[in-house]
Formats: sequence, C-alpha cells, structure tokens
Amino acid sequence: MVVYRRTLSTLALGLLVAAAPACKQKTDRAAAAPDTSTAASTPAPAAFAVQSVEVGKQIGSDKRVTSPSTTFAPTDTIYASVATEGTAPSKTIAAKWTFGSGKLVKADSQTIAPSGPEATEFHIVKPGGWPAGKYKVEISVDGSPAGSKEFEVRR
Repeated sequence: MVVYRRTLSTLALGLLVAAAPACKQKTDRAAAAPDTSTAASTPAPAAFAVQSVEVGKQIGSDKRVTSPSTTFAPTDTIYASVATEGTAPSKTIAAKWTFGSGKLVKADSQTIAPSGPEATEFHIVKPGGWPAGKYKVEISVDGSPAGSKEFEVRR
C-alpha cells in the first residue's frame, strides 16, 4: 500500500511538473497578445459633412451668423456661414453667389483641415449697394453640391 501511494504521489508530481511549462507558455502568449478591446471601443473619426448653411447681416467671432435673415438692404454686407462636422486632412469649401436668373456675383473658396465641428465664413459687399431682387449662395465641398440658401435684397 505504501508503494502504491508513493507511485501515485510520484506520478501526480510528474504530471504537475510536466504541465507547468505549458501553463506558463499560455500565460506568456496572453501577455504578448495586443489588447484589442481598447482599439475596438475607440470610435472612428466622424466623416466630414456640411451641417447647415446660414445667411445673415452679422457674423460672430466663431464665424457663425449671429441672427439669420433672408431679407437684406442694398447696403448690407451679406454673410454666409457653413457649419461642418467631422475630420478630414483637407477639404475645399466654395461659395458661389448669384443674382436673378443666375448672374454671377462672386465665387470664392477656402481650403480647411477640419478636426471637428467648425464654421467657415464667406461674404459679399457692394459699397454702391446691391440691386433689389432674388439672390442665392450655393455651397460645394470638393466640387460636390453641399447646400444653398436663397435670400432677397429689398429697397
């Protein structure tokens, strides 16, 4: 009976010693594996998009129209604010201002490198005064239409 217990004890000890390197190897692999749980939970940057186009008579320091309007006096400076969201290494925002049936008043563009919500400002001014009538500002991003706003100049 003593021999049987000794043999059983020796066998159990041998199994533990043999299994130890295998356990350590699994632990080492787990430690060496990159932690993907953090990367998977980090949201991807938001895609760039135009959120709104506003026109008005004044603009704030944040380049946003302070009080939107669609009616202007001939001597007003007319501002357009393009609110965007998202990130991109480079985007070109263009404003095309037209009068009546499409007569070009002004075309302008700005290249930005957005990294979140921001606004881009455009404006037109005519010291001698704007003719009364219907106007429109059309916004494009990298050549693709992104929004527009119609407004009117009244005497």
